[in-house]
Amino acid sequence: MNNQDFVSNESNLYSAIEKIGTLRRYNKNEVIYLQDDSANTFYLLKSGRVRQFFTSENGNELTVKILGANKIFGEASYFSKTPRVTSASALTDVELLEVDLQSILPFITEHPSLIAELLDMMAQTIRLFSIQVYSMAFLSADKKVAHILVQLGSYFKNKETDPSYSIDYTHQDIAELIGIARVTTTKELKRFEKLGWISLAYRNIQILNEAALKEYLLS
Repeated sequence: MNNQDFVSNESNLYSAIEKIGTLRRYNKNEVIYLQDDSANTFYLLKSGRVRQFFTSENGNELTVKILGANKIFGEASYFSKTPRVTSASALTDVELLEVDLQSILPFITEHPSLIAELLDMMAQTIRLFSIQVYSMAFLSADKKVAHILVQLGSYFKNKETDPSYSIDYTHQDIAELIGIARVTTTKELKRFEKLGWISLAYRNIQILNEAALKEYLLS
């Protein structure tokens, strides 16, 4: 049976990984890989949440991304053949599929469109890093919060034209992504809620007026 039997014309990288990935389970707070480790595999998160973060020489940590189900991670270092840029750990119990080049190469060879998907994912990773550097370097705390809510739309919208979207992050998650105190983040989120721009619920932020957040960033 060749790879054409496994992957249909309508399938994509995710369905390929479903076929060839090795199932791994990690308990809450367990490390998946460490910064500077060799990148021999990449992953598709099946269930749970994973945190990617930088660690400084003195042990301080800065969260880069919090991933939910059906997200691919670890691919940038893997395909660039460089050590891991970040560490990754399980925020909850997780199940993921682990993939190496030997197993996925036949699929890429027969389905070149998978290469475009991989390049797009790596470009999004680089874009997120750039956004966070800009935000932390130049914006005030209130605009950092508005900025990350707008930028996360790229990951949480079903379609780019959606006027509203839901972010399943906690206040602490947002605070760690932009490098400010949780209490400050909560204060700004509640202020945006009073303005009618967002709605807050448990582990969820509903964006109601993205245009207002964007306008605020330019004020």
